[in-house]
Amino acid sequence: MNNCYSIDLSKYNTVFCDSLEAIEWAYENGLSKSSIIKSGAPALLWSKGHNIHNIEKRWTNSEIGEFQTTIREFSENIFDKALSVNGIDRELALVVSQYASGNKFHKVLYKAACLEANDFHDHRLYIRINAKTGPTGSYYMNQPWKDLLSSNSLFSSFDYTIENDEWNATSTHRVPLLTRLRVAGYKAIIYRIMVKFMKKLPKWFFTKELILPNENELNIEIASSLAIHGVKIKKIQLDSSFDTKDEILDNSFFKLYEAILPIVRNRVEKWVDPLAIEGTIRLFNSGLRQELTQFKQFIKKCELYILKNDRVKRSVLVNAPGNAKGCALSYVCRRHNIPLISSQHGVTIELSKAHSSRHFRFDNSVSDVVFSFNSKLSDVEKSTYFNKSKFYTVGMPSRLMKMSYRKIINKFSYPIAYISTNLYHAGFSLSNNTDYINSIDEKNILLNVLSKLPHKVCYKVYPEDNRRYADLDPVFEYVAKFDNVKLFAKKIDMRYLISNHRIFITTQSTSTLGWPIMSGKPVIFINKKNNYPLTDDAYEKLSKGIFVFNDNDKDFYKNLRGFLSQSLEKIDELWKVKENDRKKMIKEYFSAYDDDGAGRRAAKIILSEYLV
Repeated sequence: MNNCYSIDLSKYNTVFCDSLEAIEWAYENGLSKSSIIKSGAPALLWSKGHNIHNIEKRWTNSEIGEFQTTIREFSENIFDKALSVNGIDRELALVVSQYASGNKFHKVLYKAACLEANDFHDHRLYIRINAKTGPTGSYYMNQPWKDLLSSNSLFSSFDYTIENDEWNATSTHRVPLLTRLRVAGYKAIIYRIMVKFMKKLPKWFFTKELILPNENELNIEIASSLAIHGVKIKKIQLDSSFDTKDEILDNSFFKLYEAILPIVRNRVEKWVDPLAIEGTIRLFNSGLRQELTQFKQFIKKCELYILKNDRVKRSVLVNAPGNAKGCALSYVCRRHNIPLISSQHGVTIELSKAHSSRHFRFDNSVSDVVFSFNSKLSDVEKSTYFNKSKFYTVGMPSRLMKMSYRKIINKFSYPIAYISTNLYHAGFSLSNNTDYINSIDEKNILLNVLSKLPHKVCYKVYPEDNRRYADLDPVFEYVAKFDNVKLFAKKIDMRYLISNHRIFITTQSTSTLGWPIMSGKPVIFINKKNNYPLTDDAYEKLSKGIFVFNDNDKDFYKNLRGFLSQSLEKIDELWKVKENDRKKMIKEYFSAYDDDGAGRRAAKIILSEYLV
């Protein structure tokens, strides 16, 4: 049940809120309908209320671009300064850089930059969202207004409990068993069986062990191959179930904080109103404390599993270690002289301009060894400031290499699939657009292209695990306006749906692109200027191998609509013309090998170099 306690809603003429449902409730309970509502939520901003103000309007594309690109140098300066403090190890300095330069703090900084001077001394109300949906509940659904405006004696806030509290995470439970087995392949089955079987065998039975804190497609195949060669596969769970209020920091934190504070303050002062500076710095301090506490507690957990053993040779194989957990693994592994190995999660870094500012989170900033799908990824990561890895190019895992399974074409009910990559962030992200602008872009694609095609189109929603906004995405409701477009909103990964469609349209240079590319079916890629754009070289190669359209070109919608309005057979013919160039593109930017032996190649390297 919702209530606003003793708050008199009628006295607030400015309210921060990201939920249409919550605002409608507030209107019914005393809030004036003429009150200004400051929000970044697409559902509210689409409502067209004259009193709904886009709080992120102060950010232009160029400003967000500058905000993004300057993170690279900032992260390096923070790392160097932290590492210069006596007694600070590389892993700890990297955690500090990751926190200072990453989304956690930069979302705070991004939002603080939206505040105006009068927000700190006039009546202000913030309606927070209370929800239990998703793995993180309402964590991503709320903004730092309460902490940033705590100095304002006329500021109040309260929690609104949303009525629609149903939310499903991405799962394979809705996928038929045969489809899951076909996509996973026999190597994944071997892996699952061997993990359970080996767990029951006595410790003295093995002289070599591979420890897996988490998984990805390539890691599973590597572990499967190693298991066949008698290496024990041991899964461990490094969860985050600890109380971060229980600080275990020592005096080194204060020396560290004092050293980096001038760099942080300089960045904060550049972007926020003077009245927001101290609140932003205060949130940086508390957030860094929490991050370093987690790092130290992760170290304790890692020590329980990863101990040096003169009789058993060990290596650790991890997925996406560019975080506090991965740095803790790196610290423990280094102390015990155990190789920390990672493998590429998906094609992204080698394709995207946007990711260059996130080099402090690349695998090679943490791991001793990186297995990549292609040499381009290795080249990109080798050139980064934080590189500490040795690279081996082994190709894509068999799950991706076998995406070319096809159904009979005349049975496709929706031959074209639009694979949406529109994931809202409720603030700062790698996009140079706000969530609202991204929602408008999706609307325009629907209105100007998909809805006008002579073919049926499946609009495949991005499977969002952590809920960002309380209200339904207004784009989903917009899809229902068109007879030829069907909304597919089930939380199912695209890899399980490739065989259901004949032609794919997608946007943004993310890992999603790998699945349709490797299907062998026609792919239309929309290169967005302000949203994960391709690098210049990737654009050149992909334009030859697949169909690429730039969203900032003159007559973009007309040209894309015209191309897709051709017969499906004609598009297939044009696709075949690109076959030779596509093979070259795939070899350079997707998989260096055209077989399914990536796991075997990586396992052979581990056996000969790191488990001897």
